Amino acid sequence: MVSTESNSSLYQLHLIGNVLYVELNNVWSKGTVEKVLAETQSLLVDVKNKPWAAVVDIRNWIMPTFEAFDGFQLIYDWCAANNQTHEVTLCRFEMQKNIISNVSNYDAENQLYTHNAEDAEQWLLNKGFDFSLKELQQARDC
Repeated sequence: MVSTESNSSLYQLHLIGNVLYVELNNVWSKGTVEKVLAETQSLLVDVKNKPWAAVVDIRNWIMPTFEAFDGFQLIYDWCAANNQTHEVTLCRFEMQKNIISNVSNYDAENQLYTHNAEDAEQWLLNKGFDFSLKELQQARDC
């Protein structure tokens, strides 16, 4: 389990096995998007050569600023090019789901939209990923 909490008021990244948990908060600027991409690349250096999944928790996220949209697409493009095969998006609002679906290329077999973290955990387990909400909480507590 590997974690980083840079600028924790805006985001947190946690790698649990081969699942990247990304928590997005507030409004993201272009600079925030660039930092998240760089930290994602660094955090995934040991797992990017095999299939991995992401949980993208946007329940407390508003959206990126207009100038940050292109960078947000770069994150998704990099992840897809580096073996991300599945994604769970935790969202509260339809608008959030729409923003993610516009940049994500995953189909219904490889992406789940839900508001419930327990559904995310079970879906990932069913897809063969080793992910635990208990381990995530331990990573957050460190």
